[in-house]
Amino acid sequence: MLNFVKYQKKQKYKQNMKKILVTLVMVIGLYGGNAYATKDLGSSRLFTTSKCFDLISSIQYFDKIKDNSHFCHLTTDSTFMHHLEQINESVTASKLCNFYATFNDDRNDIDACIHFFTSLHDSETGNPDNSEWIKNIIRLQSQLTYCLSAINKSGYSRYWDLEINPVLTGYIDSYEVSDEILNTIHEAMTEFSGPEGLSETHSNIYVLNIDNAFNLSDESFCCTPLLLDKEMEKQFRLDFLKVYIHENLHRLKISSTLMKRLEELKADDFYKENEAIASNHREGLNEAFVVAAEVFISHKIGRRDMKNVYDEFAEYVDGSLVLAPIIYVHLNEKDKKESLNDFILRLFDNGTIKAGSIKSEYQKAMNHIKSQLK
Repeated sequence: MLNFVKYQKKQKYKQNMKKILVTLVMVIGLYGGNAYATKDLGSSRLFTTSKCFDLISSIQYFDKIKDNSHFCHLTTDSTFMHHLEQINESVTASKLCNFYATFNDDRNDIDACIHFFTSLHDSETGNPDNSEWIKNIIRLQSQLTYCLSAINKSGYSRYWDLEINPVLTGYIDSYEVSDEILNTIHEAMTEFSGPEGLSETHSNIYVLNIDNAFNLSDESFCCTPLLLDKEMEKQFRLDFLKVYIHENLHRLKISSTLMKRLEELKADDFYKENEAIASNHREGLNEAFVVAAEVFISHKIGRRDMKNVYDEFAEYVDGSLVLAPIIYVHLNEKDKKESLNDFILRLFDNGTIKAGSIKSEYQKAMNHIKSQLK
């Protein structure tokens, strides 16, 4: 049965998303005219595009396309404009893309996308246990179907192929990252994954025809192409390579047995208090596992120094993922043939992670990391 999967993961940049949403409006005018430059083949492995996400986002960003000859007639369609207003008053592009990503895995077949929204009432997305924001979108089914179908019938697919995709691809190709760096990352993740063997890394960073950035519940990150500018990336404290590592590590399996062991920690006041903070950020639970693993790999390949390691654990999600540094300081003990899941279970079994000692183990781990700062 399909139900909305609770938001998980993401990097420190998530805490800056509100700043990005506000600041990008001002920055677009400054950077919008910059042309993309030299092609770097590695970037096509780091970033990708999605025709479906762009179609869905076009409802919020209709002003971007309304003057195009394909779509200008829609501005005189009173029904279309009324439905468009109703949708935009009720839901954002990020919510719509999250909704679609939760229940459908096709990212580039527009016909499949339209069919998905057309058949909403007949699908399991109408489960009574769904979150209120999902129910809100389902209530907009007729308006969404009308608007998306109208935009699609006006030639959106061809418009995207000829006018949007070349621009997005241009920005992607201009992002300087070498195949050598990505190969190093891939080798490090493959070694770390042990028996699971992450066969091929894949991109979950979607560059879209939008003016902001947001995360998806399926471990994806969507952003404006403007953020691919190195100065912009630096300004907003982004590191797409760390994002790439983080999101790929979410492909590692976490067993129901391990998730049940986390339930034991509810008896630990320190853990419980911090999980409440993490939950307010829509984080927590097994997010700490992936954060620990990403920081470990990033430090190993030289993308994080020890100060950055310390700061990540102290600041990410207000420092509430208290299991992350505990796991991190023990990851050197992980056997090459051991999965991350089995390694963390071992930490539970040997008493490193147990209710009643989380605070002391956390403080010990953070002090150990701090002692290595130069």
